[in-house]
Amino acid sequence: MMEGPDGKSSLVIFRIIDANANRCAEGLRVIEEIARFSLEDDPLFREIKDIRHSVRRTVEGVLSRPGRFRDSEGDVGAALSTRSESSRDSFDSVRRANFLRAEESLRVLEEFGKLLDPAAAAGFKNLRFRLYSAEKYFAGDAGKRGKMPPPPFLYAFIDRKYTGPGESGPTAAALVAGGADMIQYRAKGLGREEMRSDILAALRVCGSARVPLVVNDDPELAAETGADGAHVGSADSDPLAAREILGPGRILGFSVSTMEELSGAPLDALDYIGVGAVYDTATKEDVETVGIRFLERACAMSALPVVAIGGIGADNIGEVFDAGAAGAAVVSSILEGDARKNCFTLKEIIDRRRRGGE
Repeated sequence: MMEGPDGKSSLVIFRIIDANANRCAEGLRVIEEIARFSLEDDPLFREIKDIRHSVRRTVEGVLSRPGRFRDSEGDVGAALSTRSESSRDSFDSVRRANFLRAEESLRVLEEFGKLLDPAAAAGFKNLRFRLYSAEKYFAGDAGKRGKMPPPPFLYAFIDRKYTGPGESGPTAAALVAGGADMIQYRAKGLGREEMRSDILAALRVCGSARVPLVVNDDPELAAETGADGAHVGSADSDPLAAREILGPGRILGFSVSTMEELSGAPLDALDYIGVGAVYDTATKEDVETVGIRFLERACAMSALPVVAIGGIGADNIGEVFDAGAAGAAVVSSILEGDARKNCFTLKEIIDRRRRGGE
C-alpha cells in the first residue's frame, strides 16, 4: 500500500472502510425489514441478511486492528444531507434509496479494499453483484411480477363486499383455478393493515401462478406489498401521481365513463383503460351505466387496451368483446356462488371466442 507524505494513508483507508461498512449495513437492514414484514418473502429476506453478515465478516478480515475508526466530530461530511435524503414519497422509494445506498457503499469497499486485500475486494464485488440480482428480483424484473394478459382476457375481483376476513387467499386460489387472467383486490372502507394482510395472502397465490394482482385505488399500498399494479378512478387519484409511486414496472389502469375523461387520460402513464359501468350493476351504488354503444366508441378511440366493467356475466360477456374490449372485468357474477366454477364458465366462453368457435 502506498503511504502519503504525512503517513496517514492507512488510517484514512480504515476510516473509509469502516464508514462504508456501516452505511452498507444500514441500507441492507432497511431492505431486509421490507422483505421480512411487507413482502413476507423468506428467501429474499435470508439473501439480504446473508449479504449483510458477509459484508461484516469481510470487513473484519480487512481491518487489521480492532476498534472503530470513525471520527464523527472531524468528519466534514457528517452534517451534509440533500433534500432527497430528508424525505421519501412512497414506501417503494425507501426500497430504491437503500438499495442504492448499499450498492454504492459496496463499490467504495471494493475500491479501497484493493489497497489492503485484493481477495477481500473481489469478495465485495461479488456481494455487490448479488445485491444487484436481489434488487432485480425485488423490482420484478426477474419475472416475479405479472404482466398484462393478452386479449381477450377475464379480469376477476377479490372484493371485500363479497368476501370475509381471511378469505382473500382462498378466493385468489379459486379465481386462479377457474382460469382468471388478472385479478383486482378491492376493499372500500377497510383498514390498511387488514388490506395489507389480504393483499399479501392473495399475492402468495397469484405470484406462484403468474397471474397479475392489481390493487384498487391505492398505488402506495400496491407498491408497499409488491403487488403487480394499481387501478385508479378519475375521482380517486391522479394517474400521473400513481405512476410516480408505482414506478415503470407495474400495471396501472384508469377508469373513465365519459369521452372527456378518455380524451384527457395520460396514456403514456397507463397500461389499460377501464370503461363502465356498461350494464346495470349492484356492485357499486349510484353508478350510471354508459351502455354498449359508448363502449364501442371508447374501444375505437383508445390507443390502449380497454377493459369493460359493470353488470357483465355469462349472458352478455360476448357482447363486450364484440364491441372491441380487450378484457371483461367481472365481480358479482363470479363472487356470488362458487367462484372457481363461475370463473371457469366465463373463461370457457372467452376461450371459444379465441379459438373462433363463435
